[in-house]
Amino acid sequence: MIKSELKDTQLRGFADYFNFLFRYKVILGFAVVFLSAFILIKALSVAKISLVNPIATGMNFIFTLLLGYYLFQEKLTALHYFGMALILVGILLITSAERA
Repeated sequence: MIKSELKDTQLRGFADYFNFLFRYKVILGFAVVFLSAFILIKALSVAKISLVNPIATGMNFIFTLLLGYYLFQEKLTALHYFGMALILVGILLITSAERA
């Protein structure tokens, strides 16, 4: 979101940077990063890092693909869907191994 706001924007002085930081897409972008960090910290407080880190990393890739598709109309190919399926299978294997 922040990258899309930077497109066709020239930041030449302090006032330009200040105004840029208070655009709604930039604020929303920072809010998403903050929420992501908060969820990760909460997950680490209740589960082992060996479980949380692979799941969080995999879900990050999936959410990035989906947000790119819905927000920026990026094209998803069969390879993207195959990658998402592999990530989900990996997450299922990790969680089932932790339960055993």
